Amino acid sequence: MKAMSTYQFPSKVFLSGADCFHLMLEINSKKYQTGNNVIRIVLHFNNEDSALPILANIRLSPLIYWFCNIHLVKGFWFQKPHWKFVDRGNKIEIKEHVSVANTDVPTEILDRKITLDNKSQIEFDLIRYPSQKVAIVISWHHIVMDARGSRLLTAHLSNPLPSDPSFFTDFFPGKAKRGSLIEYIRNMYEVKHFIEDSSRAPIATVSQPGITKRNFKIQTIHFTNQETERIDKTAKKNGAHFGANAFLLACCAHLVNEINKIRRSVGTIWLPVPYDGRKRGGHGPIVTNCISFLFYRLPQSDLTSLKKTVASINEQMSDQIKSDWPKKFNMLLDMMRYFPLRLHYFLSNRPSKGVVSSFLYTSAGEDTWDTNKLLTDAIEDVLIIPPLVFPPGLTFSFSRHNNTLRMNIVYCSNILKEAELDVMHQFINRFLESTVHVENS
Repeated sequence: MKAMSTYQFPSKVFLSGADCFHLMLEINSKKYQTGNNVIRIVLHFNNEDSALPILANIRLSPLIYWFCNIHLVKGFWFQKPHWKFVDRGNKIEIKEHVSVANTDVPTEILDRKITLDNKSQIEFDLIRYPSQKVAIVISWHHIVMDARGSRLLTAHLSNPLPSDPSFFTDFFPGKAKRGSLIEYIRNMYEVKHFIEDSSRAPIATVSQPGITKRNFKIQTIHFTNQETERIDKTAKKNGAHFGANAFLLACCAHLVNEINKIRRSVGTIWLPVPYDGRKRGGHGPIVTNCISFLFYRLPQSDLTSLKKTVASINEQMSDQIKSDWPKKFNMLLDMMRYFPLRLHYFLSNRPSKGVVSSFLYTSAGEDTWDTNKLLTDAIEDVLIIPPLVFPPGLTFSFSRHNNTLRMNIVYCSNILKEAELDVMHQFINRFLESTVHVENS
């Protein structure tokens, strides 16, 4: 691409510690031949003309071209893995589809994997609906970027390409500051003991042994403005005073616990939740994951009521942030970049006896995806489809668009049966005190 020579792009980008955490998950993906750590954003438009500027920018963007021409160098002992740009001339492709339904994402898109061996780590699809509406689907391997990065990428694609040669510099991570080796080693043992205690077995999970076939399913629940307001009020009544996230997380823990009650397999719920330590409204690079994790352990005594669960989540979150655990955990992940993935995998899974988590949870709140503030007005709706990682094979995600809440349940149909999904819907109504609008894909 000629535009590449106009801008300043790195030939090498080192993976962050969080990237390597996702790289480690590839071992599970190959082991069970299920799931794929791919995120998708579905941008809905009222008509194809509204989508044309973004489609044009996708084809013209040198950043997208860079994504299409990188390959992963995994590294060896004491050599950090990194993305290497090699201009193979891989073109930016936008696959086109015609949907028979008005809002669904075709199965051929949902089931399509992006592996580290793909010629491109980011893919684009255009869906045409009978209503004349269209959707652009952006799919990428989670190792490439996190949710905040995808928001910044979409903002970039919503605006004209800049003329400043250094414009794209901020889209890549800066040079990491070197710390004290003694501090890193001391921190490594401190965090190791904390995580071993937090994730110690036994842990209740929705996963079942012997699952070797991935069957991707997604249900999207749309809440109206009035329902969203009621949910936010209910969250405050239950003790979530700094946004609804702790309440929504508590609801998901109860949903899983109810399913485990039916299965007579209740126990302690444990899960790592992504934590973005960047300031509200802050930017940061698009490429690489810039997140850490908070870890929540919820025994049955914390699951007797939503209020008690929220209180436990608030307390654990506050203690970990005060103790600077997200930063310390990132230091551990950064250090683990120098060790073989198999050793990383063993150390991470040993305390929980192979259980990655009870379920997976992610939330992109108002600051991340309220597109009426951040992006072009042409985007009518946004759907974020999180990865289906097995185990556990069940992911909940929440996002907001135009001040309305969206909930996604992504699952393996051979993990969560239809009858169990119906039970979840009953409890969603009870917990959130709303009438849900469900769309299947």
